[in-house]
Amino acid sequence: MKVKIIATLGPSSSTYEILRSMVLEGVSGFRINFSHGSIDEWKRYVKIVRKIEEELKKPICLSGDLKGGSMRIGYISGKIKLKKNLRVKIVKAERSTGEFIPIPSKEFYETVDKNDVILMDDGNIMLKILEKNGSKIEVKALTPGTITSRKALVVRGKEFNLPALTEEDVKSIKFAVKHSLEYIGLSYVRSSEDVKKLRKILLEEGGEDIGIMAKIETVSGVKNLKKIIDVSDIILVARGDLGMQFPLEEVPVIQRRIVKESISKGKPVIVATQILASMINNPTPTRAEVSDIATAIMEGVDAIMLTGETAIGKYPVEAVKWLKRTILKNQKYIVIDREEIKRRDPKMKFAYSIALLTENLKSKLAIYTQKGRTATRISIHRPKIEMYAASNNEKTLRKTSILWGVKPLRVQAEGYVDGIEKTYQELCSRGLIKRGEIIVLTYGLIEEEEHIIKIKRY
Repeated sequence: MKVKIIATLGPSSSTYEILRSMVLEGVSGFRINFSHGSIDEWKRYVKIVRKIEEELKKPICLSGDLKGGSMRIGYISGKIKLKKNLRVKIVKAERSTGEFIPIPSKEFYETVDKNDVILMDDGNIMLKILEKNGSKIEVKALTPGTITSRKALVVRGKEFNLPALTEEDVKSIKFAVKHSLEYIGLSYVRSSEDVKKLRKILLEEGGEDIGIMAKIETVSGVKNLKKIIDVSDIILVARGDLGMQFPLEEVPVIQRRIVKESISKGKPVIVATQILASMINNPTPTRAEVSDIATAIMEGVDAIMLTGETAIGKYPVEAVKWLKRTILKNQKYIVIDREEIKRRDPKMKFAYSIALLTENLKSKLAIYTQKGRTATRISIHRPKIEMYAASNNEKTLRKTSILWGVKPLRVQAEGYVDGIEKTYQELCSRGLIKRGEIIVLTYGLIEEEEHIIKIKRY
């Protein structure tokens, strides 16, 4: 598959058997949501994924999503069941027995006003503020639903002045560094400064090789999109919160803009949330969901991330299978603007030239890389050929496994020139190139007087 699949880990995908089946069906990466579960559970996920990786001899990317500075309700004894038009009180309190919604944060009451709309659960729960009297608020349910403890909430069109990173997030970052995760997802990004703060902490903790996945899901994040892309390693279109911050009919346009801008700046991009939401409870998707996935594929995304479908859904493996089927059928219809990408800088022009060369030769392509940067740049041009990224760096292989069209390849070599030869030998020994086929071999740009590109016919 050219477009990669990332699956979120959770109770429904917590066993070796299920995770192995998901990898065999095409999953290239897994996501740990640090908002849920315990450190012991996260450790167990990492252990299982690495065991599968070793058994199948396939690099698997692991990312962890930070909880972020989100606004959340307090603790509720049981649940609060809402019917449409039901009126409920919101009170400044840590706990409730169910007679009101507790929201302990002072910031909440200073931000909201009468007629504001509060959203929870990816927009499935909507509450309109009817009256506000200091820290006592009356709301009307616009939708039926069930509210449980510690639900995150947003107010449409408004943002809370919360820190980008919390003490809890720092603990999660330390976990990611200790267990050698490939990426960290930064939630509720509002500016490039938020990304820089995370980068600084990663450097201090010894995690400089961990990539930052900036989640675009706030009004400010969309507004400051270009600067955020510049300082991030991967961009994630977090449609759940985008659909709460913006009217739903605007989300497809915002998604297209984020994807296009990311690709034009040479950064990988992922689309997530409510991909196959109906499959949380049903074994088959809706036609609308399949069409939505096809749209994302044709826009040129590197990967599509399943969330609740694989974390808590009844059919995690089936969801992966349906996503795979949709990708294979639609990935050839991708349309991107290569001219916009290549004019960015000389390195992008080099990548464009390699992509064009391999396409004109109708050859295969193999890049020997240490950091994965050249493989990323070539991948961004979405070349219509078979492409391998070879390395002796395990983390680089795992990172490149979720890039569009890239197939990671383990190679033991000393230096770049040796790497090209060893890559060619490995491709031959594995039968990945056949008699009569042409292979273009290159390596990442380094500080040398000349650069080597080899073209071989096997």
